[in-house]
Amino acid sequence: MTAAKTMRICIVSGEDSGDFHGANLARALRKKQPGLIIDGIGGRQMEAAGVSLVFPSARLAVVGITEVIGRLPAIYAGWSCLKAYLRQQRPDLVVLIDFPDFNLYLAAPQVKKLGIPLVYYISPQLWAWRRGRIRRIKALVDRMLVILPFEEEFYRESGVPVCYTGHPLADVFAGFTPLPRAQRPYIALLPGSRPTEVRRLLPMMLETASLIRKTHPEQQFLLPLAPSLSSDFIETLLPSPCPSWLLLVREPLSSCLRRAFFALVASGTATLETALAAVPMVVVYRVGLLSYLIGRKLISVPHISLVNLIAGREVVPELVQAEAEPRRIYEKAVECLDNPEKYARVLADLQEVQKRLGAAGGTDRAAEEVLACLRQFKPGGWT
Repeated sequence: MTAAKTMRICIVSGEDSGDFHGANLARALRKKQPGLIIDGIGGRQMEAAGVSLVFPSARLAVVGITEVIGRLPAIYAGWSCLKAYLRQQRPDLVVLIDFPDFNLYLAAPQVKKLGIPLVYYISPQLWAWRRGRIRRIKALVDRMLVILPFEEEFYRESGVPVCYTGHPLADVFAGFTPLPRAQRPYIALLPGSRPTEVRRLLPMMLETASLIRKTHPEQQFLLPLAPSLSSDFIETLLPSPCPSWLLLVREPLSSCLRRAFFALVASGTATLETALAAVPMVVVYRVGLLSYLIGRKLISVPHISLVNLIAGREVVPELVQAEAEPRRIYEKAVECLDNPEKYARVLADLQEVQKRLGAAGGTDRAAEEVLACLRQFKPGGWT
């Protein structure tokens, strides 16, 4: 009998959150299928999970519509490396993780052209903006794996094969217990993971922290550094010398949030992690003016943060563009910090968001779906 060939999967992510989810997916796949070879575009977390990197995702990450122009050479280099890899290695299946501009417009057409089965894990936010991309997904993607409860119906109504696997962050925060309030002295500053957004948001957050210190002089602040950000880069954005009330750490965000009782958070996945850690927050969002003006015409949802989108109403304040400035952030923060009843109300609302996300096990369910697609499209088994 001919031995079944070793199967090969390619995972493509484009930023820290995608790298995190890609690493967890790779571990789950290998646990279920130890002989699997996994390559891809990712960062340190995927590499640590045993993924052989074709190109580093840190060179691709960017936020904003017009800001992508400065990254075009790196994006082209990443696409060229991926294209060469796909032609040479012909993986048995490709998994794309979020990062829609690169994945939908560069990676997916090349995968389709080569006849390689394609699974999309963690949907682009089509329900929020640029809904016309659903036609592209329908034409290119063999299976969509979604992590937010309302996304499944959206894709099913559009005729896209879809499965709701549950949010992988529920795994990270399963059994999570915040420290007692007396052991959580910090306000966390979470300015994002991409250099462009950190450069835009961190100085503003530090100025807000200084304002809070004027009325709350005992307050300490915690700044966890994303894996993709170098210490040298962060130092260019900090006052010299670094304030004694600011603690810089490199550790998982979940462990940082365990020591925080409040947070200032860049809009993105971190808002959901902060909610799952039961930490009230102010959400901020700022991009270049042209990107904002274009995006405002395209966005079709009432909120920018995942927390409020899942809740279906505003449970944490959002400050966007011109409103995202230190004095306004300070005002929204102290509204909650100085009002115990409001603080308790926000905590109750965050617990409701946690319930809506569903049970843990989402990453394992996603891995099962990926392997099911592998069996469906590549019968014959693997070693």
